[in-house]
Amino acid sequence: MITKPPGWPLITAFSLAALVCLWWASGPYLYVELFLWAFIAGGLLYLLWIMRAIPALIADVNAVSAHLLRWLMPWIIAGSTVAAITADVPFLVRFTLSHSALTDHAQTVARSGTSSHECRLVGLYPVCWSEATPGGGARFSVDDWLVRTSAGFVWSPAGQMPEDDVERLDPIFGPWHAWSGWDEW
Repeated sequence: MITKPPGWPLITAFSLAALVCLWWASGPYLYVELFLWAFIAGGLLYLLWIMRAIPALIADVNAVSAHLLRWLMPWIIAGSTVAAITADVPFLVRFTLSHSALTDHAQTVARSGTSSHECRLVGLYPVCWSEATPGGGARFSVDDWLVRTSAGFVWSPAGQMPEDDVERLDPIFGPWHAWSGWDEW
């Protein structure tokens, strides 16, 4: 009978799935891909966990309780991930680490007065589209791995916001706002 606790490959798979969720949660908005990934990957991993846990509990409850921390580790990983995303920790950490690079990029784009489709890494955010906005500000998209591209940041020291295709505009702090627009899918 299976009485061994979940092995490191299963715990590693839970950890990697959680890291993908945390990375996607660090973008300007919570993407639908985050929830799809969490539902599909998390569901499959928990199904594997259940397929190991039930026979182990039936075979030898004492062996399971002897390694309770390892048996509960997937739940601890998932709970910690949900708590971090709920408190917006991934976004706050990534934005804070990127703040000076984002500000430099925004000022450069605002001074240029034009738009650009050049892809570059700005801080910890991949940016492939930037434009100057009215009032001396800038707007740019964040093109994260496997995620839609119609969301990003607006930097507007004068407080004047773009209104063309912006669906949502939420203040972050100071002149910074997160924007989301129609992504046509």
